Amino acid sequence: MPSSTKNKIKSIAFVISVLISSLILYRYFTFSNEANKGKIAPEFSVKLIDNRDYNLSDSKGNYIILDFWGSWCHTCLSEMPKLVDLKSKFQFSYFDNNSKLDIVTIALEKKGDNWIKVAQKFGFNWDFQAVSYNKFVLSSSLANKYGVLDLPSKFLINPKGYIVLSKTTFEEIESYLDNIEI
Repeated sequence: MPSSTKNKIKSIAFVISVLISSLILYRYFTFSNEANKGKIAPEFSVKLIDNRDYNLSDSKGNYIILDFWGSWCHTCLSEMPKLVDLKSKFQFSYFDNNSKLDIVTIALEKKGDNWIKVAQKFGFNWDFQAVSYNKFVLSSSLANKYGVLDLPSKFLINPKGYIVLSKTTFEEIESYLDNIEI
């Protein structure tokens, strides 16, 4: 093999290794590992769709379902009826220490208003709905705080602010809530 070909192969291998290393470092420094079960949920502030400000701490004292979704995500859309059912099932329920259930949905969108059509289609009737516009899911600072790499991503936070279920399913959330001692 000619030496010029060997040098090209070495150069390409070097570039590939630099790219892989860069991705690993990017992942390490930009994504949170704080949003795991047993840890305090990272605080955040968002502007809700009705233009009110919302902080996660506004719901302290209640259980919180935090759901990251997108109108372009087929799995998210197929799971929306389950979220609506959970809201209906627990909307008048009280758990330990008189806590209730708050649902916080964060739509991660690239552009447009398709999320409105989804919310209307499924009958989203909870107070805490927000939209975060980003070119990529990975570029959402809020999603990064929770280590969200794909959608849907759901978390259950207890009244003290600890994550009790991380990147979970609506079935696991329902089971957990069904088994809380009142």
